[in-house]
Amino acid sequence: MRETLEVGGLTFEVRRSPRRKTLGLTVDRGAELVIQAPEAAGEDELARWAQSRLVWVYRKLALKEALAPRVREPEFVTGESFRYLGRTYRLTVTAHQEEPLQFDGQRFSLRSDARASATDHFRRWYITVGREWIAGRAGLIARKTGAAPSRIEVGDLGFRWGSCGKNRVVFFNWRLLQLPVRLADYVIAHELGHLLEPHHGPAFRGLLDRSMPDWKEREEELRTQAQGIYWCHAMILR
Repeated sequence: MRETLEVGGLTFEVRRSPRRKTLGLTVDRGAELVIQAPEAAGEDELARWAQSRLVWVYRKLALKEALAPRVREPEFVTGESFRYLGRTYRLTVTAHQEEPLQFDGQRFSLRSDARASATDHFRRWYITVGREWIAGRAGLIARKTGAAPSRIEVGDLGFRWGSCGKNRVVFFNWRLLQLPVRLADYVIAHELGHLLEPHHGPAFRGLLDRSMPDWKEREEELRTQAQGIYWCHAMILR
């Protein structure tokens, strides 16, 4: 299970080592914040140390954001296509509907006066449907691995597809709902695997080999798929 620390509105992953004598901090390519710490370092000590370096962290994050590839953004016009579980559905902009955004299984429809806030409406829609759908898929995958989460949360994780938190709570990015099912399943299996193996070592890869033998193929496909869908950055798996 990963150890995390919340400081200044940011989440730091704490990686301890018996060989380490001093504290260190890195901002990796996916804007993940990682504190390298000795085994004996206390949480209060880590929090004070991270607090003292927040200005440096904010500068690093701002630089990464400035250099990040341009994210595809929709225009929200009639005929535009939006993805849901790998399939594309056309959008109709209309003045005649009660809800700002609706989906009838065939197409999305957006109320014309909601275009300015359409990204928020789509985000909320993906989060709402994602909670039930991801929980169902996670249940199926957990039966194969024995890695059952205590709770599933869906929200905005920035560059991350998912994250394994404290107390067996697993978080997933709402953007996941745009992917084909087989790729979403891979992300779910990857994060559930961290409930049993926190690091990307041989044991973790062996777990994926047993539960999803073609995971390497799916991982490579995931990298290319993210480049073609809306609202996605240079997404990573942790």
